Amino acid sequence: MSVSWTVSAFACVVLAMCVCVCSADGSAPNSLAGSWSSHQGRASFLFESFETKPGSFNISFSMRHGPSNGVATVSGSNIDLTVYIYGGRMQKLVGHPDSNFSYINWTSPTGDKPSTGAQWCRAWTDGCLSPTPPYPKVFTFDNVFGSNMVLQQEPAMAAVYGKFPPGTSPSATATVTVTSDGGESYTVNAVVNKTHIPQGPDNLTLAEELGWVWPGPYQTWKALLKPTKAGGNYTITAKCSGCFQADQYNNATITNVTFGDMWFCSGQSNMWLPVDHSFSRNDTLHAITNENKYHNIRLVAQGSGTSPIKSGYDYSQAWMTALQASAVTGRPAEPAFFKMGASCWYFAQKLTDLLESQGKVVPIGIVDTAIGGQRIEEYMDNATIGVCKNRTAPGKWDGPLFASMVVPFVDMTIKGIVWYQGENNMGAIKGNSIDNIGYGCEQRELVRGWRRIWSSTPGTTAPDAAFGVVTLASSGSEGGPNMGAMRYAQTANYGILPNAAMPNTFLAQAYDLQDIWGPRAGPCYTEWHCCPYDPKTCNATTAKLCQASCAGNDDTPIAMGGIHPRNKKPVGDRLGTAAFNVVYGGKVPMSGPTLSSCSVSGNSLSIKFNETILAGDKVKLNKYNRGRTLSQLQVQTNASNFCVEPLNGPNGKYCPSWAGGPSPPNATVGEGWISLNITSTDGSGVAVDLTPLNGTSPTAVRYAWGIINCCDPDDALLYVTHPCLPSCPISSGSGLPANPFIAQIVGGSCQCVAPQKC
Repeated sequence: MSVSWTVSAFACVVLAMCVCVCSADGSAPNSLAGSWSSHQGRASFLFESFETKPGSFNISFSMRHGPSNGVATVSGSNIDLTVYIYGGRMQKLVGHPDSNFSYINWTSPTGDKPSTGAQWCRAWTDGCLSPTPPYPKVFTFDNVFGSNMVLQQEPAMAAVYGKFPPGTSPSATATVTVTSDGGESYTVNAVVNKTHIPQGPDNLTLAEELGWVWPGPYQTWKALLKPTKAGGNYTITAKCSGCFQADQYNNATITNVTFGDMWFCSGQSNMWLPVDHSFSRNDTLHAITNENKYHNIRLVAQGSGTSPIKSGYDYSQAWMTALQASAVTGRPAEPAFFKMGASCWYFAQKLTDLLESQGKVVPIGIVDTAIGGQRIEEYMDNATIGVCKNRTAPGKWDGPLFASMVVPFVDMTIKGIVWYQGENNMGAIKGNSIDNIGYGCEQRELVRGWRRIWSSTPGTTAPDAAFGVVTLASSGSEGGPNMGAMRYAQTANYGILPNAAMPNTFLAQAYDLQDIWGPRAGPCYTEWHCCPYDPKTCNATTAKLCQASCAGNDDTPIAMGGIHPRNKKPVGDRLGTAAFNVVYGGKVPMSGPTLSSCSVSGNSLSIKFNETILAGDKVKLNKYNRGRTLSQLQVQTNASNFCVEPLNGPNGKYCPSWAGGPSPPNATVGEGWISLNITSTDGSGVAVDLTPLNGTSPTAVRYAWGIINCCDPDDALLYVTHPCLPSCPISSGSGLPANPFIAQIVGGSCQCVAPQKC
């Protein structure tokens, strides 16, 4: 537990879970800074800092590993301070400490807790038996840095940064020395108070906006290293000149550091979903431990969602090589890399495979800060979010995760970003970037805003840093409408990445990547009850049939049902393939067929796809259930019904201008779609049979729009002997699904809604 608060000299303040009581005369006590740590007993209670400024003082402390109840009292000249702890939380602090504050005596309560005595000494106090003061009371790297990590390779300058201890003189300076395993070294000077983290004195406004009260304020340091080629093994040591503590606390070192490409992953729960919940986890583990593969990947081997500043989690201890992270440890016994976000990991894995196919071995570093159940507005900074109209719950959701999960990393030089989010925005307007409305605007502005802050130091992260996006699987609707419009908005309404509004971006379609086993769909679970085995309903024949289904579902943990598909390797494969082309100059197909044009001739609708984007690949028509017309291709025959995103207004449903309107209120707007069969492909397009329209001309066409299920419901053994593998009707020859599209048909030809062109 860590708590910090501010107490006014003229009033007492109640903050969150603590009560602060002023000194009797209402005056602010004298300045005090330092750290206290346990050296006796089993408890660990840290007074992190005590600072004064005109009119108020700040106190911060943590209680770790110790008794959850008790009273801590302070002894010393002119001191009367008592801290009451109940249920693991600080309930009350009373007293008036001063600069003679030197130690805390703890006495645990009587009752069900055993008596525990301990003494907490102020760090560096003469006679105190405490060892090295706890983080971050020494000069240190920020905790997003650690041994075994990857720093960004040339041509960029990698940045390292950290904090001075509280109370450090404003004139203190820092230097950073980089030493290779061959003994070559160089030293650079750090700049002071030029990081974006809220602890810095120049950034207190951000902390105050978020309602956080920080111990300190800390001064920060940041150093830019020389551009360094990929590879190598380096020791990096930072040193403070002018810090007030003993010399042994003035140095910080990280070891076994290499240079390569750093990728930052974030989003919500489908980016959070750990490798442990992916079907390919054991294959990957075997490849690392038995085939000597993926040893170039280094990762923060932990579950995402822990903020390096808000939760106090120390990322530095979680940096591991893939081989280190493959060791089976802990309870339950499992490899640490199983905690890593699966989509992020498989992205790095596929990128490694493709680069090695060209004879290149590039160290790749990955960190994942995704959190489930979050909205895009939470990841946007205040300067960016105001650009967009009709966003989700303005104010309530704005910015907190940007501060806690993104800001700690924005001074780190990176190669690019991968983003997988949108489920919790499904209930809001998806909008259109061209009119700065809804998610379409927010996706574009998130990219721009993150690039702007990450590249604010010239020569570090590129101003157009690569940015990858994953579209939502159909299970990610969260009950919200217009899933097709959401995927469209995820491309800033261009239907494809990269585009003019989002250059140097790449896309992984996931609409066809449902959980391949349902999960727990089909008669093995719902009718025969063979998984788990129920002898009343499961006989020998069905039990044998269900072996694959039982193993497919139960060997890989399910996380909250189908909203988190476990087949995350295809997501990573598509991301890695697209990044290989956009970022690394690869020449392999990276996108499925993308609408280019269409034309009506008699009883046939001809749809053509962009051959430049196909990059030499061919359009493929996969087998589907024609009897049920499950082509995922539909047309309208009433132009007044067309709308990309129908909305509900006070007078009924309508279509706004940015969605293909305007239209007057119309109960059938957005409806009237008729499924038709696709008859053939010539390698660059497909032909659609219009005969069922009985001579009526189509007025609009769409494909894979909305909640998509490309499985055959008439397949009696689906989810029994075999899963539903991704195989929607239109794909590329390399297996990438066609990008969803929607367009009006005017004068026999397709017209897309701006900004998309066709």
